[in-house]
Amino acid sequence: MKVAGKKIPRGTVLLFLSFTAISLCLLLIVSAARAERINDMSRNNMYTGHQKNFSVYNAEEENVWEDVIENLSAKYDDFAIYMPIQDPEIVVRGICVKGSVEVPPMIEGKYFDFDASWSGTPTVILGKDCQKNIFEWNGKKYCTYGGIEFEVLGVMGTKEDSRINHMMLLDLRSAVRMTNVNTSYVLDTKKESDMIKIGQELSGLFRYSAEVAILLDKGDGVSPIAQLLSSGRIMDTMHVMILISFSLSSILVTFIWLRFRRTLLYAWQLCGYKEYMKGLETAKRYYLAAGFGFVAGLSLMTLFSLTVEDIQMKVMDIVQAFGMTVGLGTVILLFCYMVDRRNT
Repeated sequence: MKVAGKKIPRGTVLLFLSFTAISLCLLLIVSAARAERINDMSRNNMYTGHQKNFSVYNAEEENVWEDVIENLSAKYDDFAIYMPIQDPEIVVRGICVKGSVEVPPMIEGKYFDFDASWSGTPTVILGKDCQKNIFEWNGKKYCTYGGIEFEVLGVMGTKEDSRINHMMLLDLRSAVRMTNVNTSYVLDTKKESDMIKIGQELSGLFRYSAEVAILLDKGDGVSPIAQLLSSGRIMDTMHVMILISFSLSSILVTFIWLRFRRTLLYAWQLCGYKEYMKGLETAKRYYLAAGFGFVAGLSLMTLFSLTVEDIQMKVMDIVQAFGMTVGLGTVILLFCYMVDRRNT
């Protein structure tokens, strides 16, 4: 086959087409997974979906959370404690987060880490529709809420209208000072399996300084069958099966490509090439075809994102898909090369 007047081996053309399909598939999967996560986050009001409500009562001092947070953060890596604050216009919550339970898409700045959400300095994350309340002073951004001046760490939001755009998240200490420690809270964990043990730990830590009411029922969990048949799990399974199908076809194409290049390998051997040099030359030509395939897949994905409104692509999607393509291509090449060498 000739391209721009240059003869291209059929095996290389097949390899190029194979990696075009794999790259497009990976880009679609990564983009779809990100969009699904953001949609779920918006539907759940930034909760994971397996959160638990609880209440604190009979606490006489505001600093009742000090020892509780210190003990929880020392034992567990991924949890968040929210304190809903009544507001007729927007969703407002105090938050103390350890690890990454649910991280919203950020337009600018950064999201809460543990130190920022559990500091003595009033800090806030604003939804993009709340930016009108921001003012600058001494090179930093601030907003006033409930009579307290908060430093704005970042602005979160999505391109489409969503609940995330209309939310305001405050550090938990400031939220407690604004309202009262004796109120309702929400415990959220990254893994559903962690909810019971973290909830039990939380309940035990309040035993002496205050009281807490949290309902933890081991029967509340979703059954394995229900999890398997959930829409998200079905979509994940479909993504994996599609990727496996493309990978198997790419293995076959790589075997064909290596067979087409066997004459060239013999020529390199006659020219005195050592084994590692033949391997390097083979890898160079393989990655070149795979790289052009990724560019072609990216071009198709860009065209789709421009013509189909529901398909959105971010820079991080491209980076992740490229890394997965290179990793998958390397595994396929090593496997096929070793098998092909054993058969020669």
